[in-house]
Amino acid sequence: MHSPHLHGRPFRLVPYFFLLSLLLMAGATALMASALRHYSGEQLLKLEKSRAASLVQIFENSLWADFRPLLPLARDPRKLRRIAGQPRLREAVIRLMRDTDVIRVKMYALNGVTLFSTDANQIGEDESDDEGFRSAAAGAPASELAHNNSIDAFERKLTDRDIISTYVPVHDPAGKIEGVLEIYLDATPFVADSEREMRWVTLAICGLMAVLFLTQMLVVRLAGRIIDRQGAALSAANRELDQRVDERTRELADANAKLEGEIQERRRAEERLDHLAHHDPLTGLPNRLRFQQRLDAALAKPDLPPDSLALLFIDLDRFKDVNDTLGHHTGDLLLVSVAQRLARQMRAEDMLARLGGDEFICVLERLESKDRAAEVAAKLLSLFQQPFAIGGNDLHLSASIGISFASDGADVDALLRHADIAMYRAKSAGRNRFQFYTPQMSAEAEERVDLERRLRLALENDGIEVHFQAKVDAASGRLVGAEALARWNDPERGMIPPSRFIPAAEESGLIIPLGERVLEKCCGQLAQWRHEGFALPSLAVNLSVKQLERDDFLPRIAALLERWELPPEQLELEITESVIMQADDAAAALSALRRLGIRLAIDDFGTGYSSLAYLAKLPVQVLKIDRSFVLGIGRGGDAIVSTILSLAASLGLEAVAEGVEEPAQADWLRQAGCGTIQGYLYGKPLAPGCFAEEWRDRSPAAP
Repeated sequence: MHSPHLHGRPFRLVPYFFLLSLLLMAGATALMASALRHYSGEQLLKLEKSRAASLVQIFENSLWADFRPLLPLARDPRKLRRIAGQPRLREAVIRLMRDTDVIRVKMYALNGVTLFSTDANQIGEDESDDEGFRSAAAGAPASELAHNNSIDAFERKLTDRDIISTYVPVHDPAGKIEGVLEIYLDATPFVADSEREMRWVTLAICGLMAVLFLTQMLVVRLAGRIIDRQGAALSAANRELDQRVDERTRELADANAKLEGEIQERRRAEERLDHLAHHDPLTGLPNRLRFQQRLDAALAKPDLPPDSLALLFIDLDRFKDVNDTLGHHTGDLLLVSVAQRLARQMRAEDMLARLGGDEFICVLERLESKDRAAEVAAKLLSLFQQPFAIGGNDLHLSASIGISFASDGADVDALLRHADIAMYRAKSAGRNRFQFYTPQMSAEAEERVDLERRLRLALENDGIEVHFQAKVDAASGRLVGAEALARWNDPERGMIPPSRFIPAAEESGLIIPLGERVLEKCCGQLAQWRHEGFALPSLAVNLSVKQLERDDFLPRIAALLERWELPPEQLELEITESVIMQADDAAAALSALRRLGIRLAIDDFGTGYSSLAYLAKLPVQVLKIDRSFVLGIGRGGDAIVSTILSLAASLGLEAVAEGVEEPAQADWLRQAGCGTIQGYLYGKPLAPGCFAEEWRDRSPAAP
């Protein structure tokens, strides 16, 4: 049935024809003018070549007998100049050429030596490499048109002239070429006349083209109006036809509905019962029961190729935030919209099911290879690039996908578990991506569970230690503070780096007791050093987003300071950019800490995605330059560090460069205005006793 929505924008005939005609006619005019100019120049050269040949004939008949004796002197330039420069010869040439267009005459021997010239200084010069001379010596006259700003004629100097130089062979009575004659003709009047004629011809062509163009435009505009009228009439006829077809279709549909009403009602009742048993009531997708039945049947097929069946476990990223901020009703609407968008991309032989919550599962059958499953996963992820319009809001969402194949498990539970493990690996790798399952993931999952168990035991048995790394004044090298770093030496596995146990603590929620333990140890160590006379100006401790979001975090900090009788300014809390952007109302929490007198620092600055306008409002005193930027000093990263230092200075913040390992880096930072430096160049993190022994003499005296 015809629909107006199927029509594209109407074709605008007149503008397109106007532009095309204008371009074509302009090009034709330019080509014609260029061709006429070229033809005029060629005719001029042809005419002057003929005149030059006539003049050569006059020269041969009148004067060649006087110049032939000069031919044997071509190999003796000195003698040639003495004889050929005689005034008698020059005056004879001038008498012959007076009242003509000739302004200079030159005679060459066949070896290229100038036998005679009206300019005596040129007699004896070698012109054998001149293209015109070589052509005439071979029997073919040659001419060339050139513009000269100044040229010496027979009896005067001419300026701003168009000159045609023509080389013509001179023959002896037997017809053999004896020499070459070059004649310079003044073609300025002829060229000027040609230019004037060309301008008039060009103007005439342009006028003719303009008339032709206007005539065409009038015809095309008339044709365009006729086409528009015909198009409007055709559209009206189509609308009337569509209306009649719709009316007839409705009549037929009503008749069929009445005829089959009772039968369809019975069928719908049966289908509703079956649908409720095997489908999710919210999204209408197959539920877990239907999914298990389908996958059991697929796995039971004999000789099933291992890579022809894949399971895609789809989990929405941070869907909980939607329910928490916008409510469960909006969350349900979002799940329905996601299900509809995913279902539209499924093949007829594939299945999309909802397991529950924000988890979807996709069964892909009859795959050619594993690459096909990857293509489907990438296509599904691309569906989340566009926002979901829910209740007048555009909600942006992403998903993580884990993929397992029939070869990864013998039953439904194994395949589902392995796809779930791969999905969590995709989330830990940054979300909004897919990941294939490998047996190593199961081993790593078991390793992660074991690591969390051991970390829990370490926290219960006080197995977490705190080491300290110095922060020094860039100018004097004196100690101005330190950073506390957690260290874990497991009895069975030995030293476990923070890069392994800190992420595990974040995922398991153990980061809260771990952070409290580190804070308590730091405050106790500061109090002990003060008692021993070792005054550490400030100690920086890292904070997690989960710590900052706790309601009782501020009272706990205040209680620690009071318990160990520490001045608040001696404690510095470091918060990364990612923590600031993740924490709810981070500015309010930091302002409360600042009111206690605690120093605040932004750690790893430049690696997050925070807004500079937002950072400027935060009550922080220190900006720590990330180690990755410090390593770029001298390797093309100087500009980034300079920019961060300038930003810190403009905001009135103290800049600290961490990860300094080379003297050249320290020298550059010192000259760039960085006041505080931290890194292996000044010392690695040390246990409390070793740190105090190393830095006691390089710190300010205890109060």
